[in-house]
Amino acid sequence: MCGHVFRAPQAGSYVTVGRETDLCPKFPGRQSDGSRKIQDTITMCPACSFAASEDFSDLDLAFDERYDIEERLEEDGLLKVFRTNPPPWLAFHAAEVCGQERGLMFRELGDLCLRASWVCRKEREHPFESTFQLRALRYFIRALREEGLYGRELSVTTYLVGELNRRLGNHREALNWYVNAERTLGVEPERDAGLAWLGRLISEQSKLAREQAA
Repeated sequence: MCGHVFRAPQAGSYVTVGRETDLCPKFPGRQSDGSRKIQDTITMCPACSFAASEDFSDLDLAFDERYDIEERLEEDGLLKVFRTNPPPWLAFHAAEVCGQERGLMFRELGDLCLRASWVCRKEREHPFESTFQLRALRYFIRALREEGLYGRELSVTTYLVGELNRRLGNHREALNWYVNAERTLGVEPERDAGLAWLGRLISEQSKLAREQAA
């Protein structure tokens, strides 16, 4: 964007010890170590705040696109407030803003916000965790309505809409989405064996949402 040269950590391979029910990876060791591994998947320029999950050298932005992104970043309220002392989630927010201008799919924008919520949870920034969960939820719903998702992506996205609703306290709405997610898996024995884990999650979280809604 601005030509500023800087060093940034690169996301490497890492070991996980399972996942939480919103698919947040669990890492061995301290929560903050896991937070840093997730943060390393996004690069943000310290000079202009342009951010993306891709390698910057792989991006080819047109002049008009650069101008629009620069203008959005300069006007963004959260970046104005936090630019001088960036919280752990700020790069994901910047990547979301840049992604909107770059025309990323709603599914990709939702994934950015979901990962931001994971970082907030590990850093115990609970109000921002809920904020990013809500943003991810809205993007995922738009993706389901407008982007023709199918197969694994359709099933996982539908499940995440249910799980994010549950985490935000919308238990009855969550139950409806879990039912929809179950339907996307198909009927036994034709189900994709690779999604057996998702079927188990849907069953477990449906029971939990039903108890919480009572």
